[in-house]
Amino acid sequence: MKTVNSIATVVAPGQGKPLNVLGHDISVKVARQETEGNYYVFEVRTPAGHGIPPHVHDREDELIYVLEGEFEIMLGGELFTAKTGAQIFFPRHIPHAFKNVGASMGKTLWTVVPGGNFEDFFEELNALPAGPPDMGEVVRIFGKYGMEVLMGN
Repeated sequence: MKTVNSIATVVAPGQGKPLNVLGHDISVKVARQETEGNYYVFEVRTPAGHGIPPHVHDREDELIYVLEGEFEIMLGGELFTAKTGAQIFFPRHIPHAFKNVGASMGKTLWTVVPGGNFEDFFEELNALPAGPPDMGEVVRIFGKYGMEVLMGN
């Protein structure tokens, strides 16, 4: 089914476009084509001890639901613990980061609003060579999409 602006979609468990973004296994559930870029929804599997460095967005808000695991959340300079069932809101212009501090793989569900910018951002990060990322290149890609990595934080 299709409306003027969106495509009705059902994504079964285990389905979704796979990506690897900085060592996180991503499964895209709802992309730009379904919502005209209004939302971008994806599931993230994060290895223990892994995370995303402090950064800030100029264009998007992020809403995260913890499906499995325990994460340390930095939001506006404060640290929080988010366990299974927790909801986290990262509004644009507020520095934030997250790290899986549990002993096993963690899983989160993310909704990014608006979402059109994020799809291309993730595609570029997914294209980076396997292994430890070149942080200079990561910082460049973040900047290209209106995000700043806060080095030294």
